[in-house]
Amino acid sequence: MLGMAYIVQTYNWNWLAIILLAYCVGAFIGHIQWVLVHELTHDLVMESSEWNTFLLLVSNLSHIIPSAVSFRYHHRNHHAYLNETYNDMDVPSLFEDKIFGHSIIGKATWLSFFSVLQSVRTLRSPQPFEWALVFNVVGNVTFSIWVIYALGGKAFGFLLLSSLLSIGLLLHPLGARWIAEHWAVAPPQETYSYYGPINKVAMNIGYHNEHHDFSRIPWSNLPKLKAIAPEFYEALHSHSSYVYLIWAFIMDKRFTLRSRVVRWPKGYVEKEAKKEN
Repeated sequence: MLGMAYIVQTYNWNWLAIILLAYCVGAFIGHIQWVLVHELTHDLVMESSEWNTFLLLVSNLSHIIPSAVSFRYHHRNHHAYLNETYNDMDVPSLFEDKIFGHSIIGKATWLSFFSVLQSVRTLRSPQPFEWALVFNVVGNVTFSIWVIYALGGKAFGFLLLSSLLSIGLLLHPLGARWIAEHWAVAPPQETYSYYGPINKVAMNIGYHNEHHDFSRIPWSNLPKLKAIAPEFYEALHSHSSYVYLIWAFIMDKRFTLRSRVVRWPKGYVEKEAKKEN
């Protein structure tokens, strides 16, 4: 990423060329780095948690926005409280659905700016303080200042744009992940895998049912898991095209931000029943 950032700055590429490079190449590299952050979140790269945390911070640098430590906290909660309202930050709010969930423009806008809206959504469950958060912010701000002063504004712009595109800005196909994984296109199934070609350049991130079943299995072994246990995965609904999924999500009126299987937090129903009694 730094090599490409250096090239676009040194040879003074115009912004259209920078956008095209970021869209076609930078976004995919940035996405691979995000998948690496995901692997480090589950402590699947190094033996010690400390080294996984260190590499998580390093992997997040070229994303510009300091978000890896926050992602780790909320993603672990996502696994612990899958599809629970309030506890799983992957579940959109009713406010989001009301504003964005029932029109073509609304759903396209929501998916394009998913990262921003999800960041706001995390205010429902503030992250406890940890020093890694401080290191994440200080490290990324320091890195960004260095890029601007040592390389230049276009280099910084390329890195930032690649980072945002890698998570769905401008309806980049990689953004389909946010609807591919848990949007209930075949309820009551809650989680869905993607077995299309992007897995080849995305560290098998599409093997999502497999990952939720065995989150301690690293990315390289997820296809092996599916191969040795086909009876558990072949019959499940899955996706084969991110591009088609984005099109269907935006154009199909039946597809809203509430098209998920959700549940109340553990103990919520019991507490409400006691109140009524």
